[in-house]
Formats: sequence, structure tokens, C-alpha cells
Amino acid sequence: MYPPKTPQQLQDLHLRIISSNTTLHNKHCLVFYLLKDLSAQHHEATELSEAFAKDVHLEKRFWTFVEGLWFLDHLQFSTAVGHLTYPGIIPTFPDEIMYTILTGNDKLSSLGMARDPKDDILALAYYNCVQPPLDDQKTRDEFAKYLAGRNVTEMYQWIHSRPEYEQKPLLELLVEQTLDHNSWSQDPEHEVYTRDAKAFELVSLPFTKEEEEHIEKFLTEGRGRTFQSAQDLIMMRRIATGKLTDVAADIGTRGRRIDGVNWESLKDGVKRGLGPRKDEQSFAI
Repeated sequence: MYPPKTPQQLQDLHLRIISSNTTLHNKHCLVFYLLKDLSAQHHEATELSEAFAKDVHLEKRFWTFVEGLWFLDHLQFSTAVGHLTYPGIIPTFPDEIMYTILTGNDKLSSLGMARDPKDDILALAYYNCVQPPLDDQKTRDEFAKYLAGRNVTEMYQWIHSRPEYEQKPLLELLVEQTLDHNSWSQDPEHEVYTRDAKAFELVSLPFTKEEEEHIEKFLTEGRGRTFQSAQDLIMMRRIATGKLTDVAADIGTRGRRIDGVNWESLKDGVKRGLGPRKDEQSFAI
């Protein structure tokens, strides 16, 4: 049970640490963390944890890493990342640390605390410095959502850096973060990177033929078909990539009228513009 609530529990915990079957420096790190928690109760010039680290000659990299974990546990994210990216530290539990950084806002909100907007960069800073493998799907998906919220194009480029078997699910996640209303900002009036901007950026991405087909299938037959504006995205993508015969042949997409124009009127215009070429399946601009 942690933290210990009585002196006896503290003694029992200390005994378990020093008698555990692990390396000496691991024991030192555990005691260091414990003393870091106790230091606030002792008003000395030097913290208990720091004095202990010096007494046992705990290497700076171990000392710094454990301090980073302590700050992370205490929701001091900026200070934690500064410690956890210290040069010389061997990455340990990188996916778990990344997940904690990514979900830190939820933890603060549950405690009625607001996160510093400047802390939004911390996950990217940790990723660039440590290069966590993101083998854990939960962490990988959270990081993908984070990237999509920052920059659609950068997320698309990042997807291509991942193993091939991960790429299609991540593409679906990119589309979801752009179109699914559950992923939209709760304060759109003050949003700098708007949903509309993300959608236009998504439409303009240089998808491969295979990616194009997968996304269209996801939006017409898969879970994406329930997303608002799914059909709009398909039509915009067809127009952007010059697949005008597909636009002219579409019979299902209508959409609401904006400034007197909807997809029906646009498709009629495309048909008239193509003339007899509307039946040429390979025609594209």
C-alpha cells in the first residue's frame, strides 16, 4: 500500500525494499523516491532524497530519472519532461510515460485543475527526445489523436513512419479525429486549428491509391459512414483529385444547401462541363 500511512507501514515498506531481489541501484532508486515524498515534511537545507543520493553515490542519470517520475506522479508535467529527457538517461517505461503525459489533462480536470496551455508541446518534446516505440496500442492511438489535433499533414507523414500493419488503422483514426463530432473541440469559438481547416487539409493530402480506396471504403461501408460530413469529404476529395466522372456519376450525395448551392447543383454543373466525357471512366484532370 502506497503511500504508507503510519510509521510502522513506512518501516515495513523500507524493509521490503532493502530485502527485495533486485539490484542495489534499483533499491537506491526506490528509497530515493520514498524520501522525495517525505522531504516536504523535513525543512532542511538539503532534501532528504538529495542527501541520500549523495551519500550512496547514486548516479545522476538514475537520480534525475526517478525525480522525473516523481514529478510526473505529482502532475508537474513540464518539470517531469525536463528530467525525463535529461541526456544520458536510458529510456525506461517510455510508452507508459508518454501515455501519462498525453492523458495528463484528463487527470488535472478530474481534480478541478487547469493545465497550462504551454504544456501542450510536452508530448511532442518527449517523443522527439526519447523516441518511444509506441508498441502499446492505447498509447499509440492517444499519440495519433494528439498529432491529428496539432497538424493533419504532420500526422499523415508520421503514419508513413510506422510499420505497414499499423498504417490503415491510423489513417482511420486521422479521419475520425477530423470528422467525428465526439472529437471536436468543446470551445470551437476559441479554437485556432479549426475543424474546417483540418478537413480541407485532409482533403488535400497525397494519399496513395491504396490509401484512397481504404479511406473511401471506411467512409461508405465502415464505421466512418456515421461521421458527419463523411459523404462531403468523399465528394471534395474526388473534386480535388480530378475524378470528375465519379462526381458526375454519384447519385447518393446531396447535402444541405449553402448560399443556394448543394452537391446536386455542383454535380449538374460538372456533368454539363464534361459533356460526353462524363462516361469516360478514366477521365481525370
